[in-house]
Amino acid sequence: MLRAVSVVRSGEFDDARVVDRVALDADDRNRRRVVLSGEGGTTFLLDLPQAGALRDGDGLVLDGGAIVRVIGVAEPLVEMTAATPLDFVRLAWHLGNRHADVAFAPGVLRVRRDHVLEAMAAGLGASVNEIDAPFDPEPSTPHPHDDADHHRHHDGSAVEHSPALSHPRAGDAAFPAAALYRLQAWLSPGYPVGAFSFSSGLEWAIEAGDIADAPSLQRWIAVILSGGGGFCDAVFFVHAHHAIEQDDDKALAAVAELALAFAPSKERHLETTAQGGAFLMATRAAWPCAALNRLGTGACTYPVAVGAAAAGHGIPLAPALASYLHALAANLISAGVRLIPLGQTDGQRVLAALEPIVAATAERALVTPLDEVGSAAFRADLASLRHETQYTRLFRS
Repeated sequence: MLRAVSVVRSGEFDDARVVDRVALDADDRNRRRVVLSGEGGTTFLLDLPQAGALRDGDGLVLDGGAIVRVIGVAEPLVEMTAATPLDFVRLAWHLGNRHADVAFAPGVLRVRRDHVLEAMAAGLGASVNEIDAPFDPEPSTPHPHDDADHHRHHDGSAVEHSPALSHPRAGDAAFPAAALYRLQAWLSPGYPVGAFSFSSGLEWAIEAGDIADAPSLQRWIAVILSGGGGFCDAVFFVHAHHAIEQDDDKALAAVAELALAFAPSKERHLETTAQGGAFLMATRAAWPCAALNRLGTGACTYPVAVGAAAAGHGIPLAPALASYLHALAANLISAGVRLIPLGQTDGQRVLAALEPIVAATAERALVTPLDEVGSAAFRADLASLRHETQYTRLFRS
């Protein structure tokens, strides 16, 4: 097989040497070793010394000196502009703080379309315009494991593996091992909150035929997470955490009351308050802290209880919220595995596919004011109502 072991930048080679072209998006232009197929049928192994961002118009030098030109595929992007140089720098800083891939152009910043980043930019006073164009983000420092993360032909004939986790950084000390230990304990299926007995209306949706296999289960849970009760719970979690951190009992009472009012059915109200009460009972006994006493002895929703406990134990908000949403998704998948039924491996495939949904929901919840929380997962809410009169059922919701 032909090999390409070097790159020449756009404009630095003779067009007469070009024998083919290969169209790649930004991710596929950041590979070290991968089999590629050109539009004219040239198949070759890209085998570079290290991963490096290829740019639109670059040339890949084949054995013998012929060149395959790299063409950047147009991707859905947004261009962000700011009114002043200071605002531009501030916008760039915030995008970098979110670890977003960013391309620089004269007077503008380009990122992939992302409603969270777009809302953040608008909140900073930036102008946001949608475009379709090749994406050439600033290159990041390559790691030795980059080539091990992917093993895929450009035509998609082989499997792409999950990305490796980043190496530990000095800043990771802000998330101590004790915090991780407590999150794993509290959100484990073994923590005595009775989560296994609730399905959030999933049982009715399966009987009604809305959910029949892994893809339909994934779609159902994705809606709950991104636009339904899962998103609302995430917002309540965030504001409960903030209230404890800021020692604001009035704000804590407000979010606790609103979370109770947001339950769309009798069974969903039971689901969240039963788990919230059980969580508080177990945590007060095994992991006591003063913050839990500020929730009083009345009914308390599950996200408010967990959010308050996390803040009371000094657990950072972002990882605590991500862990909570992961546990929510995993519990719904567990119910689906038992009810459809599905194999355990299919359940894990669904959980893996929901990872970006969980991440996006957490990002959006972190910046959503309490007076803007809302749900649009009507079918899921109707399912929880229908479940109340379902003739044969295994779950309490």
